[in-house]
Amino acid sequence: MSLRKWHYSQCGCEGVNNRQWLSNCHLTAVCGGDLSSLLSTKPTLTELDIGENNLGDSGVQLLCEGLKHPHSKLQKLRLMNCGLTAGSCGNLSSVLRAKPTLTELDLALNNLGEAGGMKLLCEGLKHPDCKLQKLRLMGCQLTAACCEDLSSVLSINQTLTELELRGNLLRDSGVQLLCEGLKHANCKLQKLGLKNFLLTDACCEDLAAVLSISDSLTELELGIDYLRDSGVQLLCEGLKHPNCKLQKLGLWGCDLTADCCGDLSSALSTSQYLTELELGYNELGDAGVQLLCEGVKHPNCKLQKLGLEHCSLTAACCGDLSSALSMNQHLTELDIGRNKLGDPGVQLLCQGLKHLNCKLHKIRLVNCSLTASCCRDLSSVLNTKPTLTELDLSDKVLGNSGIKLLCEGLKHPNCKVQKLR
Repeated sequence: MSLRKWHYSQCGCEGVNNRQWLSNCHLTAVCGGDLSSLLSTKPTLTELDIGENNLGDSGVQLLCEGLKHPHSKLQKLRLMNCGLTAGSCGNLSSVLRAKPTLTELDLALNNLGEAGGMKLLCEGLKHPDCKLQKLRLMGCQLTAACCEDLSSVLSINQTLTELELRGNLLRDSGVQLLCEGLKHANCKLQKLGLKNFLLTDACCEDLAAVLSISDSLTELELGIDYLRDSGVQLLCEGLKHPNCKLQKLGLWGCDLTADCCGDLSSALSTSQYLTELELGYNELGDAGVQLLCEGVKHPNCKLQKLGLEHCSLTAACCGDLSSALSMNQHLTELDIGRNKLGDPGVQLLCQGLKHLNCKLHKIRLVNCSLTASCCRDLSSVLNTKPTLTELDLSDKVLGNSGIKLLCEGLKHPNCKVQKLR
């Protein structure tokens, strides 16, 4: 075996097709040259995943030489958690300028936020030949100082449609800068991830302005923040604007209570586009969900997926949820796990689930304090609801008698459940 072929074999590069996954293979910078040679001689290779390897800046520098080669046609590159620093950003920027075929780049969990790294990367993103569509910068130790450059990218690059910025400390000032780019007429971003930023309601007016202006943004993920009710009330003003096209909104763990649910309900009854709403890990309580259900039941509501995991709910809100299930013919997924619904709550829910108008496909009832007492009702749902394909009942107290009752429903010809937990 030749030395080069031996190197290819060690790196897992021999016999590749159009996709190659080498994540978590204990690779180091030594493999950079071989991977570079592979890219420059294998035009059929379109996807390369070498994440979770200690390539370092020197390995990526070698890799970039192959990426810039005319024969390379790579479209997707994943370099998550590869020990990179700002020192790699100049080389990656050079690739973005030289390689219009590259449409997806994952740089998550690398320390790119220091020494002007993002400024260098953004120079490549703003280049006319850059055609990147998806950029993942999760947990890259970015701060508000990077947001002016990213905002500039958003106002210039018309191909970028997805930007993942979770796990960075951008704070309100950074998001406010980002919003300037998001509001620009050239910005075509569709998906934005801003989860885990320690944001407050101070940035929500700017985000609401984006929602009322942008006709491209369809997904916004916020979470583990301190937006509070006042922030969500501001966001709802943007959601209700006629120009808002948002389809998916994540507000997981945002320190919310029932006080914002009237505003969310109003947004649900107004928006013709909102189809997914994630409200898990907020203290909404029964009163909040009862308000929310008013919006879910409205004829204008197009909601398909609703997340209410760990929202301090009890059986007291299940009548309202049941009513919503019987009236909303769009709702297909409901997560109400980790709430103390108990058997009486689930028995109420089952009345809505069995209604002819209910089109639910997936329901999650994990850790809802259930026993065998509710299984007869659930079994009745299974043999009358052919649309239901996923059921999560992960709970330790259903017992053999409960499972026996469930199996009666599962064996029924009308039952179409594909996934059961």
